[in-house]
Amino acid sequence: MKVAWIIRPAAGGILQHLGHLLNGLDSKFQIIICGPEALADWVKDRPFYPIKLIDGIDPLQDLKGIWQFSRILKRERPELIHVHGLKSVMIAVPAAKMHGIHNIMFTAHNCLPKPDSRWYKMTNGLIYRGLMRSLRRVITVSNAVRNELVEYIPSHRIVTIYNGVDYQRFSGFSRHDSRISLEFSGDDLVVGVVARLIMEKGIASLLKAASLLKPIQPNIKFVIVGDGPHRRNFESYSRALNLESSVIFTGYRSDIPYLMAGWDLFVLPSLSEGFSVSVLEAMAAKLPVIVSDLPSMREMVVQGKGGYLVSSDDAPALAAAILGVLKDIDKARIMGEYNYNHVICNFGIEKMVRRTEEQYNQLIREDS
Repeated sequence: MKVAWIIRPAAGGILQHLGHLLNGLDSKFQIIICGPEALADWVKDRPFYPIKLIDGIDPLQDLKGIWQFSRILKRERPELIHVHGLKSVMIAVPAAKMHGIHNIMFTAHNCLPKPDSRWYKMTNGLIYRGLMRSLRRVITVSNAVRNELVEYIPSHRIVTIYNGVDYQRFSGFSRHDSRISLEFSGDDLVVGVVARLIMEKGIASLLKAASLLKPIQPNIKFVIVGDGPHRRNFESYSRALNLESSVIFTGYRSDIPYLMAGWDLFVLPSLSEGFSVSVLEAMAAKLPVIVSDLPSMREMVVQGKGGYLVSSDDAPALAAAILGVLKDIDKARIMGEYNYNHVICNFGIEKMVRRTEEQYNQLIREDS
């Protein structure tokens, strides 16, 4: 079966998810990948067609993207189109209609945008309904995302398939070596986060919590891993809070399992999340986690057993939760072990790949 993927501009957890999915499905399906030119290195030696795809709405560029994807469909004639990201839906659906392709599947990786503008809400609602009527199947990465989409798509077309994580990658690393690499002492208590550095990830709240903890527990250190458009803002805010000795910004790192081996706690106070891969990775690394109290987070983190859920904009509560975990290392270790077993049972890559494969085959059967 030939399947065409079309991917919006993406980075971080979404690309990681897609990489796992691609590796798992590659031997069973002929997958061609379409998306922004920036994906060329990520695709490596697989069939790839660059398409002009940009975030936001730009009528001229979007029409060009539709035309480009239409030409690809005419040439390749896939039996199924798998769309990744809401912007890709806007390109894929019109192009597919031009060639009579009905098997369109959409994976919603994130919650829908929640703009304040009444006009934006009204126009986007019309766009969502118009485009999504053409989708034969929608995969949501959490029930939280699913609950948003049922307003636009009949519920029987939606299936939740949780992101998977390769938990085996997180074993065999030295805690001592990891900590030495970042110049931590044996007495330091290390809190880490892996995130794209945008406002929605709640990094400002984490820095505020760090400033509250520094006078109380000066040996708590914070490692912020990742890059993004607001990195300089966060670094400036960290300096303004006099956190130079407590906070390290590493930038992008490809050795996340190695880094996490030296941490004592993972924190992610996001304002919005579809289903965080970095939280799953921390759980696979046997870390206790503190995350924002969002619907999607409640689907992966068991309150009190694997960590704690706190309000994303409540820095004092976040600081108290961090201190509470780090003050009881034995309990933190038990939480980490619980998280590891929870990931193995519920969030493995194999399960994610198998359930996606089932959806591919089911759509083709329904069409025959």
